[in-house]
Amino acid sequence: MTVRLSDQWLDELRSRSSLEQVVAEYVPLKQKGRRYWGCCPYHNEKTPSFSVDSEAQLFYCFGCHKGGTVIQFIMDMEHMDFMEAVQYLAERAHMDLPQTSVEQQRSDYATRDDKEQMLQANRDAARYFHTLLWSPEGAGGLQYFYKRGLTDSDIRKFGLGYSPNGWDTLTRTLMNAGYALDILKKAGLTLERNGRTIDMFRDRAMFPIINARGQVIGFGGRTLGDAQPKYMNTSETPVFNKRQGLYAMNWARKERELGHLILVEGYMDTVSMRKNGVQGVVATLGTALTEEQAKLIRNSTSEVWISYDGDSAGQKAALRALDIFDSIDFPARVIDYPSGMDPDDFIKANGLEGFNRLPRLSTTEYRLLRAKDGLAMDTQEGLTEYAMRACTILRNLKNPIEVENYVRKLVRETGYDRETLHRQIQSSGITMKTGVPFRRRSN
Repeated sequence: MTVRLSDQWLDELRSRSSLEQVVAEYVPLKQKGRRYWGCCPYHNEKTPSFSVDSEAQLFYCFGCHKGGTVIQFIMDMEHMDFMEAVQYLAERAHMDLPQTSVEQQRSDYATRDDKEQMLQANRDAARYFHTLLWSPEGAGGLQYFYKRGLTDSDIRKFGLGYSPNGWDTLTRTLMNAGYALDILKKAGLTLERNGRTIDMFRDRAMFPIINARGQVIGFGGRTLGDAQPKYMNTSETPVFNKRQGLYAMNWARKERELGHLILVEGYMDTVSMRKNGVQGVVATLGTALTEEQAKLIRNSTSEVWISYDGDSAGQKAALRALDIFDSIDFPARVIDYPSGMDPDDFIKANGLEGFNRLPRLSTTEYRLLRAKDGLAMDTQEGLTEYAMRACTILRNLKNPIEVENYVRKLVRETGYDRETLHRQIQSSGITMKTGVPFRRRSN
């Protein structure tokens, strides 16, 4: 949207958008004089250093030095560009955007109107899918959810549904309700294939994807038969980008006081864990964790617990996720499930109490655990390879005390003496193939 915004208009927008009220929706604040204080949403901290000046209407963190106005705060928290944040705050403050040329107004209103219609179409599609689930046509979808352990109440709570098996049933239904075919295509609900108009989702269990503002921005669909892919997401649209969103963020936004989010891989893991009382659960949208999603988590809480499947694929995915969180300097832990179980299976078998007893391994603890994979720890060769892998992991730690604690544990596990392990940690990329000997402790 190209709109010329005067300084006077922007000043009025900021004055009518109470910064402390806006920030309080994301960060718990306590007032001290004219300032409000809370833990910074931009970096991890336990002692509040994030300040909101109610008179100047500016925020500033004395820890990471991030600061600005209410517009900058919304840009950061909601991953919006400047004009999107301005429009968001203007709608919130019931202010109209400044007038521009007639041609520009038409263009701007057309763009905005298209997005609003796409969101409305998604909302009505979600209602249609949900209603259809309770009809004879939706029996297969309903049985799928029942088999996954969900009740009618669970299904209603998460707005789950069923997409009809016909080629264009949804498209015709929405067009009959007044939506233009072009809007349905832009929203990713309708496709054009070989000159034929067809529904994007057919004969699938449907999971509406709702953003933090409660808008249905897309869908995830799970096949009920042998169709591939098993899971399908809405394609990228003007209102949906799967790299930048997370499933169940509409719930997580209300749970900021938890101080953490739990990241899982799938829709059913999220639904099942939340059904069984676990809060703060969100999921990636059919892709591996992206940096954009990691930053969204960082802006929403102070720590993340990675809760991926306990099989080999899930373990490798957890290690990749740790690398991403490390790259943005955000604290993460890993929930390690026993016997290759996934979160859905575990929570059904062990309930909330069993889940709460699972260890939350630190980044280093989990990497050291995975360093043992594939090794015969009862052999000299296995112990030596593990020691080499562990030293490579410890080389990245910055805290000498933390390094020393892990070295002591390595001494007990491998039998190599402290001095040898420290030399290996300090070395640059030495591997077993170099023939560098390790010295075992003398008994």
